[in-house]
Amino acid sequence: MTVDLDNRPRANPQMWVDNRKRMVKRFADAGCKGALLLTGFGEMSRPLSDFETHFRQESYFYWVCGADVADCAVYVDIATGHTTLFYPDLPADLAIWAGPLPTLDQIKAKFLVDDVRTTPTLPAFLNEKKPEKIYSLEPTLRRELIKGVDIPFDFQAALEAIGEERQLKSEEELKLIQYACDINALSFDDVFRQTKVGMYDMEVEGVIQKRCISHYCRLHAFAPIVSSGHSCATLHRQPNCEKILDGQLVLVDAGCEYLCYAADNTRTFPANGKFTADQRAVYQAVLDTQKAVIAAAKPGVPWPDMARLSARVMAEGLIKAGLFQNGTAEEIVNSGALAVFYPHGLGHGMGLDCHECSGWKTPRPDENHVRCLRMGRTLEPGIVVTVEPGCYFIPLLYEAAFNDPAKSKYINKEVCLRFRDTVGGIRIEDDILITKDGNRNLSSIPKEIDEIEAIMAQARQ
Repeated sequence: MTVDLDNRPRANPQMWVDNRKRMVKRFADAGCKGALLLTGFGEMSRPLSDFETHFRQESYFYWVCGADVADCAVYVDIATGHTTLFYPDLPADLAIWAGPLPTLDQIKAKFLVDDVRTTPTLPAFLNEKKPEKIYSLEPTLRRELIKGVDIPFDFQAALEAIGEERQLKSEEELKLIQYACDINALSFDDVFRQTKVGMYDMEVEGVIQKRCISHYCRLHAFAPIVSSGHSCATLHRQPNCEKILDGQLVLVDAGCEYLCYAADNTRTFPANGKFTADQRAVYQAVLDTQKAVIAAAKPGVPWPDMARLSARVMAEGLIKAGLFQNGTAEEIVNSGALAVFYPHGLGHGMGLDCHECSGWKTPRPDENHVRCLRMGRTLEPGIVVTVEPGCYFIPLLYEAAFNDPAKSKYINKEVCLRFRDTVGGIRIEDDILITKDGNRNLSSIPKEIDEIEAIMAQARQ
């Protein structure tokens, strides 16, 4: 796959206009009256230093207006949709350091808002408008920007209204997500081809960083995770500092970010380019699980049902691999034995945040493989979700299970301890878009055993 950088997707300001229309309609349908006020992040510096860190805008704020600079606020009248952007009052001499500064008219045209004012004027503006109620987000509201304002605030309705709309991606949003996924795929192809026995995990991370930065994905949705050997069993391991040894698996979980939209993929592969028999057996169980979920994911299907499907298929695969014994897949799942080796949720919503705001609308069931889900909603067209089953050999979990008769009777202890040394851990993760007819996999990274081995063999010729 090649990417034409000159024709990469750009942020279309109409996207934010459309987002606001959707949001205002949802507010109106809920009977809300007043205005929305969101504040963006402030400038970020290292403590006790004036060196600024890379700025990344707060996601709810960015979704509403797209302003990607620090110290902004946005006000939206719910009745009319009229939008006022508050932009920092920048000193003229900042141009010496930052280049030409935009005028208020240029800012208005860039973000397609109705009015632009400077941020210090926000309190006076609010006191003049005096909306019946202000809807905002309590964790991100910068109260120092609204001193002297005495208007009732509602911190729940905005979270629900914007959160629900963020789940359903527009075509413009999907262009940005797809680009992030495409660049992520290129970075994984580089990893397959360049990883060698004797490298350090950090060098593999460097391969990812190089590809992403060179394709306008300077930031990552999260710090890349690179593990090898036993460390593959640590779900979010940091830092990436161990030496990769012959015969070990390497697990890479990484997601670049493009114009604030995320990708998130995981692949596990042999450092020397060839899966061993043990590695093949466990890998195939994880792969079959992921493929079963992707085949079944479609509108109208509750995400918890997908988690239940993943547990059943994983248990069946690990029975075949020799890890489980003396019971059916259903018995193994219900006993909690599978959760010893598959201790996390199936996946999560993805968009402006890698872990997109989704959550549960109903009480969370106290059920193996469901209680740990980040998302409990029914799938709808426009939702982007990760599918990332995994199998890990974690001493803390399997040693406790060995001493629990309800679980230990299903676990082949000898095989478990062998897999701890020969496998460590395996996760496979793709990003899928729910469509009206089913789903589309946004990730084009090879994951079949033969595909991975062929790519790595070709790179070593």
